[in-house]
Amino acid sequence: MATIGTHSGAFQADEALGVWLLRQLPQYESAPLIRSRDMEKLKPLTIVIDVAGTYDHDLLRYDHHQRGFFETFDGENKAAKDGGRPDVTGPETATGEFKTKLSASGLVYKHYGREVLIRLHPSLSANPDALDWVYRKMYEDFMEAIDGNDNGIELAEAVRYKESSTLPHRVHRLNARWNAPKDGPTEDERFETASALCGAEFGEMLRYIVECELPAREIVETALRARTAVHASGRARSKRYELERRHGLPAEGLVQFVLYPDSSGMWRVQAVTVEGTAFTNRLGLLEPWRGLRDAELVARSGIDGCKFVHATGFIGGNATYDGALAMALKTIEGGSTSVELK
Repeated sequence: MATIGTHSGAFQADEALGVWLLRQLPQYESAPLIRSRDMEKLKPLTIVIDVAGTYDHDLLRYDHHQRGFFETFDGENKAAKDGGRPDVTGPETATGEFKTKLSASGLVYKHYGREVLIRLHPSLSANPDALDWVYRKMYEDFMEAIDGNDNGIELAEAVRYKESSTLPHRVHRLNARWNAPKDGPTEDERFETASALCGAEFGEMLRYIVECELPAREIVETALRARTAVHASGRARSKRYELERRHGLPAEGLVQFVLYPDSSGMWRVQAVTVEGTAFTNRLGLLEPWRGLRDAELVARSGIDGCKFVHATGFIGGNATYDGALAMALKTIEGGSTSVELK
């Protein structure tokens, strides 16, 4: 029977998620889990993650703590593999697009992620392009944050507030407290709770990507192809950076606004953010409109049906599609500069 190994002691989201991912595969779904730091106990196990100081896919050993390790999602530690100093590792040695060092669960996902995705969503097996897209999207939107956190990589050089609601924080709080009652859950029971939590979060994100974002991507690509039918500039339609690159849009042709109806029937005109940012727009709605509503906004803009423009200029609303389009086009023609949302 196959067996899974990881370290004992305090646990983190990394190995809790890694074990859950392995258990989605048929060869490990019933595998006993051994948690130990004793090399003699780990040696005979089928697959070992996050302990033992070795990364070797052929041997099914997936640790990331050893000197010289700097594997990434789409690359490797070129310096070490080419015979250079194994301690010279970092983003500059990565050979691929991604620069975040993998954790143990990142290694599991890199090697077995596609199999896991197909097991959870069998329809992906019939569409290799969709499978590849979801595989990468799940890494970008979920797995990379686990890798960064477990490897002590700060999200930014400077932060404005503390974030303690992330999955790694929630898993950390499942460890036994210093004053926990002696008759409470065992360490292994706590680990299983953490692993189940990680799996639930992974599954929820995957469902959203497969059932919502993947179909939307197809719609967006169709819209991107037809963008010049909306306006000759092609700058008022979609906001998918990956698709812009695929279709080779020049800098001057990048999409600035997306138009869509909300649940109330109002048409929204929303600015597209600068790629790699969460709150900086390529182009904000005109500054004189910001913070205005209804009749005052109609009078200031000269566009019928205006409902509102957010104080930062990142979104506005109009009663009709034509009105929302007019708001976007008037802004594009006016050349309002990009703004950072506060």
